[in-house]
This record gives sequence, C-alpha cells and structure tokens, in this order.
Amino acid sequence: MDEIDIQIMKLLEENGRLTHEEISKRLHISRPSVHNKVARLEDKNIIKGYRSIIDWNKLEEKVKAIIMVKIKCINFKEVAARIISLDVPGVTIEEAQRLAGEWCMMMKVRVADPQDITNLIDEMVKIPEVQETSTTLILTTILEDGLKDKGYEKEEGDQMI
Repeated sequence: MDEIDIQIMKLLEENGRLTHEEISKRLHISRPSVHNKVARLEDKNIIKGYRSIIDWNKLEEKVKAIIMVKIKCINFKEVAARIISLDVPGVTIEEAQRLAGEWCMMMKVRVADPQDITNLIDEMVKIPEVQETSTTLILTTILEDGLKDKGYEKEEGDQMI
C-alpha cells in the first residue's frame, strides 16, 4: 500500500460517489491507475463497500442512545447475534461492539420515541444470558461517520486552550 492508495481511500471515505475520473484529476494520476488501485483495494477487502450517510434528524428516528450490556455466557457470539437480530418496531440498531472491561457489549440505537428503547430492553432481558443493561441518551452528536457537526467546526482564528 502506498501514499496514493491512502489518498484514494480518504477521498472515497469523504465521498463514496466520486468517479475514478474525478479521483484521477484530484491526484494527478491516470484513470486506469485509479481503477486498478480501487479494484485491488476492493479485492483485498480494504474497501469493504460504499454507503450513504443519512441525516436522521430530518426523519422520524431522532432519538439516539447507547445501551451497555452485561452478558454471562459461554458463547458470546451466539448471544450477541440473538441480541442484534431482535426485531423491535421503531428501533434501529446502528452499531454493536464487544468490549473489554465491566460491560461486555455496547450498542448504539436510534428510535423515534424513547418508549421504543424500553421495548428493546424488555426484549433483550428475555434472553437469559443478558444480566444487566445501562442506557444513556445521546444529547448531541459531535462527530459521526467521520463528519463533524457544523456547530463543532473549528473556525479560523479559534485557538486551542
């Protein structure tokens, strides 16, 4: 992997809809070179895919929360798979991570109504291996998907203290 590969990945991370032609112009390399590099990065599964970034605040699911989960089990993967496959109306599980420390798992969820979080937790605790949960509502998102909220951009002249 070279510096051009990294620059290509950064450009695609910022805007996955950039054409190979546009990338070649920005990096001053040939379009076939961009095509070959992107294909190689995709073949190696370094670029895993392309996606849209949705502004959920303009839709119904405006409430976000972090749910911490304690699990006591022999097969964590099996229990985690059961948790993330729960189908609770009004709930979108955006992320789930396995953790080291006091909590075993962290989930980021999005809902239209806080009651939907209650409904999800009610379903989760029906799984015998789920020992405990702790929920924290997200008030403001500062950085998400690598993008800063406009209110948190550093303005020219701002000084770090």
